[in-house]
Amino acid sequence: MYQRLIPSLRSHPWGEEDLLEATELDRARIVQAAPVRRLQQKTQVFPLDVKASVRSRLTHSLEVQETGRQISRRILAALPAGAVCEGAFINLVEMSCLLHDVGNPPFGHFGEQVMSQWLAQELDTLFAAALGQAPSPQWAELRQDLLVFDGNAQSLRLVHSLHELNLTLGQLAALCKYPQQPLPGLHYGQHHGWTSKRGIFFSEQPLYRSLSQSLGLAPGCRHPLVYIMEAADDISYCIADLEDAVDRRILSLSELQQALRLADEGSYMAGLLADATASDRGFFPHFRQHLTHDLIALAAHTYVSEHEIILSGAYPQALLHGQAPAAMVLDTLKQVAREQVFMRPEVEALELEGYAALRGVLSTYACLLALPASQFERLLAGQGGSELFFARRLFHRLSARHLKAYRLAVANRDPRFDSGAEQEWYYRVRLLLDYVSGMTDTYALEEFRLLSGI
Repeated sequence: MYQRLIPSLRSHPWGEEDLLEATELDRARIVQAAPVRRLQQKTQVFPLDVKASVRSRLTHSLEVQETGRQISRRILAALPAGAVCEGAFINLVEMSCLLHDVGNPPFGHFGEQVMSQWLAQELDTLFAAALGQAPSPQWAELRQDLLVFDGNAQSLRLVHSLHELNLTLGQLAALCKYPQQPLPGLHYGQHHGWTSKRGIFFSEQPLYRSLSQSLGLAPGCRHPLVYIMEAADDISYCIADLEDAVDRRILSLSELQQALRLADEGSYMAGLLADATASDRGFFPHFRQHLTHDLIALAAHTYVSEHEIILSGAYPQALLHGQAPAAMVLDTLKQVAREQVFMRPEVEALELEGYAALRGVLSTYACLLALPASQFERLLAGQGGSELFFARRLFHRLSARHLKAYRLAVANRDPRFDSGAEQEWYYRVRLLLDYVSGMTDTYALEEFRLLSGI
């Protein structure tokens, strides 16, 4: 089974490679990729934080990578010898962990909300201005695809369509956290497990269908290694977000301990808190190490015990679901973070700065979306007139890499689109979203200040 799920094949053949060599090359390409470097200036929880000890998306992703490695080693120790190439297995898990947030826009999940809100408010007006005609029946589907910006879906687009890393098929599939489109009657973001979330944009659906067919995954089913990446992420951020909040004095250690006691009166939590408080290594090193150890063991146990259905990609839960004491503590940490950290005025004040920056940048560049296709083509050709004096200057600030992806997407008529004009405009919107979502927090703020004359 793993031979099919973890092949050395790539979208664009690279010559003869054995499996371990292929995944090692994936590692090198990913570690050296610019989007990974940009994570050092992207928000984990606290936007625009200057304190080096507080986690960025990059330091968080490195911690997720290490946790994923530990879960993988436990799983491999429990699987029959020779069931899978162990080096390739660990490489794919580690790199999916390192890449899991690479598509996030500036200011993290808050940035996703800001971009989605802006699109909901502006997309229809911009469509009317650019196309000057009634939308086709298909536009409702395309519109919905554009309305919700999702960092998970952008990750796949980023590594394949924009940066063209040409990763192995298994590595690409292991990055797709939410491959299934929402079920009928469910809306994006409802809490119905991973099947209720949209994680593949319309632009990358042919790619994912090809991946699924090549790897033998049924439509909408996860690659098994995604479950490990998801568990590693949950373990890492749930503890780290609270540690950073205390480090940043959003709440005191005693306030955190009291909140945890009130939220979970079980014996497992009580033991964790008592041992960590008494530890001469400090509260968080002991708390983190003990809880992480138990959660890693639980994730590995679930993976192995549910191995057959996980291999099929149809396991409907996360590895850390259920009533195990460690899993319940994890849920408690999420609850306390929501109530005690994320809604604090000082955190929200930082987010407001990000809100102004993102909306300001999007609103300024929106004039490129309002142009008729003929005028945008003039910009592409290096032409322009007095009526395009401002749009031309904005156009010149777009990334050459993003423009290349746009040109390739509109060069030929895509039969998936009922209208050629809608195909062009769909990818023009993607062009803007690619550009803005690729910004770091600091670059987005600087761009906003430049455009605002501040």
